[in-house]
Amino acid sequence: MERTLKYKFKTTGPFTLTAIDADDPKYLHLTFSDGFTRKLAKGGNWPPEYAIACLKKANELKDKKVFIKTSQTTKDWLTTVWLCDIQSAEIVTKSRELAIELEPQKTVAQNDSIDKFILASCTMGKSYFANVAPVAGYFSTENDFLDFSNSFEQGFVSAWSAKNARASKLPSGVRRVRIGGLGTRTKRNGFRVVAAEVQTDNTSEAFRFFTF
Repeated sequence: MERTLKYKFKTTGPFTLTAIDADDPKYLHLTFSDGFTRKLAKGGNWPPEYAIACLKKANELKDKKVFIKTSQTTKDWLTTVWLCDIQSAEIVTKSRELAIELEPQKTVAQNDSIDKFILASCTMGKSYFANVAPVAGYFSTENDFLDFSNSFEQGFVSAWSAKNARASKLPSGVRRVRIGGLGTRTKRNGFRVVAAEVQTDNTSEAFRFFTF
């Protein structure tokens, strides 16, 4: 029996990230241009790796416009108080454009939007996006999906570009890659995925789109 992804969120913004406070031992606090300071737990029900990954991203996005993701999986957490991730406004805009291209009959909603399964990995001047909807049934919990999303974001560009990415006996444009996970997960005990490159009008060495 196929598993169903138990993961919901609300996306708000874009707002400018104006301040970062990582001194609280329990929470990472981020302040935005709408006047609200939102927090992300550094432990408890949330693995501490999420706050570490979010802090790294926040340092890169300080004074830039971002969208804020707030978990709604266990209850309707206030979007002005809590967050589970942030993402560059440019990346979210491109993800939504790709999602609409994939499913033009749908509209982008603020809650549980159709771009949920469009992940982005950007590094070294390259932006790689991927549609993971075909394997959505694999993620049975919110933590599963968040772990993979963060790991993809940090490691897919280098994993796809690695010399040891396996393509033997696979069609052109398809590779088996290993993505290191968060915390103590390395490429050896992280994620192993098969990704297929999809040619788009924007395809280049700097921009690519994939499906899993």
